Amino acid sequence: MDASYWWSLLLIFVRIASFMVTAPLFSGRQIPNAYKIGLSAILGILCVGLLKEPLASLPLSVLMLLILKEFFVGIVLGFTATIWISAVHVAGNILDMQIGFSMASLFDPSFGTTTQLTGRLKYILAILFLLSTNGHHLLIQGILSSFDWIAIKSTIPAWSDGRLSLFILDCVKQMFMIGFMMAAPILGAMFLADVAFGILAKTVPQMNIFTVAPPVKILLHFLLYIFLLPGFFYLVNILFENMFDSMSSILKIMGA
Repeated sequence: MDASYWWSLLLIFVRIASFMVTAPLFSGRQIPNAYKIGLSAILGILCVGLLKEPLASLPLSVLMLLILKEFFVGIVLGFTATIWISAVHVAGNILDMQIGFSMASLFDPSFGTTTQLTGRLKYILAILFLLSTNGHHLLIQGILSSFDWIAIKSTIPAWSDGRLSLFILDCVKQMFMIGFMMAAPILGAMFLADVAFGILAKTVPQMNIFTVAPPVKILLHFLLYIFLLPGFFYLVNILFENMFDSMSSILKIMGA
């Protein structure tokens, strides 16, 4: 174990640890930081012996640039996966604005921020679906396979030609589209309910619509949610397929 071994281990550890900081499920605060560091170190030790091109002795300035590069590679991979999982939050926030849950927020311990009720419920269901299909294994496999595409001592020309940023923007666009598709059925039903309550307010002005409408809309939301839950998991399946395909595509872009 010479100095090149320890430098290689450090570079691998930086990439895996930065991925753990931003990737879905692993980045949540419900997983202690000590576990994230330990898992990153174990995976780094397992990977350092499998490098096709071991790191030779390099100047310290070059090593610092390689550490910075490994940090950005892990961040980009984890951020790409997180973009797709954010679609469930988008769908939940859209629905809560229409149902009336936007005034009731919950503290999300996974991200350390406040989130809406429906968005939190959809996120928990999506994470359970990810775990039940061993998607967390595919996330780990994605970061480990990145060393086959992007060597630890290679550069990434995609940083400057715009391909990487265009691909991430396309992922964000598709994420919003899937989030709107998740919310569209209930959103359409809420719109029809608002139209019905508007007509009812004109025909029966004695009725206090502002008192009757909120509980009726909440009841309608949960009734529709029960029937549309299988369709939600179908969209979540498509979401995760796009997430893993995007991780593979971004590795090809950065490793080209």
